[in-house]
Amino acid sequence: MATLDKPEVPILRETPDQIYQRMANRMTLIAQKRGETPPATEEGEIFYDLGYPIAEEISDQQQLFEYGFLQRFLPWADGEFLDATGVFFGLSRNEAETDDAYRQRLIDRARTEEGDGRRQDYERWARNVDGVGGAVAIEKARHDLSIDVYITDLTGNPAGQELATSVRTKLEDKRRALHDLQVLPAKVYPVTIAVKLALRPDAEFEKVKDQITTQIKTYLKGRSQIVYQQIGALFFVDGVIDFTGYTLNGAELNLTVPADSVSTLTMAVTT
Repeated sequence: MATLDKPEVPILRETPDQIYQRMANRMTLIAQKRGETPPATEEGEIFYDLGYPIAEEISDQQQLFEYGFLQRFLPWADGEFLDATGVFFGLSRNEAETDDAYRQRLIDRARTEEGDGRRQDYERWARNVDGVGGAVAIEKARHDLSIDVYITDLTGNPAGQELATSVRTKLEDKRRALHDLQVLPAKVYPVTIAVKLALRPDAEFEKVKDQITTQIKTYLKGRSQIVYQQIGALFFVDGVIDFTGYTLNGAELNLTVPADSVSTLTMAVTT
């Protein structure tokens, strides 16, 4: 990796003289607007003695802020900031390891992570393909060294076979040689909710049902655990007084959505 020169941030690199001059200019402008004589701002004047130390402090703080800002970027991080970056990569500093050596190890990790061929890599690669909304990779779904990637479209529904085939083709160059890779449309996990609502006299049933359905669909999207009580709380939209007879897939239990599936909702709402 080519060495990157640490950039300077000009807007954060003002000298005390530059800052003090801006302060003096502001004082002059304020005095002119008031019709008063501008104060003397040269060295040795009271305003200078009061204002110049403040300008020095602001200049120092700007340099500290620039330093802190650049520590967010791996190529220029050092010390404890570099250690914090290491926590993110899951790579700790070795005993007596210098900043330069540790930084290079972290950069090497960042550069090689992309080709590691782990389950998370296949998920990320699939999500990077146009048209893919979500992806879940499962290792050893058929036999050792196999990777099955289940994908959804941009609306969160199981992808079509055409998209699955396209993704599989685009992942071929990234596939590790020993991996038996399959890209498949996510499976459907049906969720059926039955409930009887007690409504206010002025409430419109269809409007209430639509609001509840929208809330539950939002709740279900991408969720692996469907909690019975949490669904129940979503029935209380405007117009609903109470509800009875609520079941989730015919029972009063939580549901677990398989990792390779997305939920589809069927509502059976009565009053």
